Amino acid sequence: MRIFELGRSALHAQSHLMQQMAVRLGKQAAFLVAAAVFGFFALISGHGLLWALFLFTFHWGPVTAAFGVFALDVIFALICVLFGRRSYLTTAEVEARIARNRCATQMRESVTLAAVTATVAGSLGRSGTRKVWDAVRRKKN
Repeated sequence: MRIFELGRSALHAQSHLMQQMAVRLGKQAAFLVAAAVFGFFALISGHGLLWALFLFTFHWGPVTAAFGVFALDVIFALICVLFGRRSYLTTAEVEARIARNRCATQMRESVTLAAVTATVAGSLGRSGTRKVWDAVRRKKN
């Protein structure tokens, strides 16, 4: 029964790990969606204002003002992508991985011990024991 308990523990740890990974990936996806929405609206609403600001306040030409708007858009998009791409393992996820690995190792050890015990207690073990016992009885006589 120990093998089944260890298997159940390993499966429980794996399900906990999958839940933690889903939460982490969900947060990451939310940041990426927010970055896409921000980038889209920034492109629409800010271009005209920035272009006018560069053109009339800084006395840049129309091409230079357009290039300045483009550069700021690229910078904001890169910042949002960097925030959306970062992914840290949580402590609960690390603990679930450790528990899963420990249970899987113990289960492998139990399966190995069970296989050796079954071999010794099985027909091969019984016939070998019988042969040894017959040899000992012959030596006595």
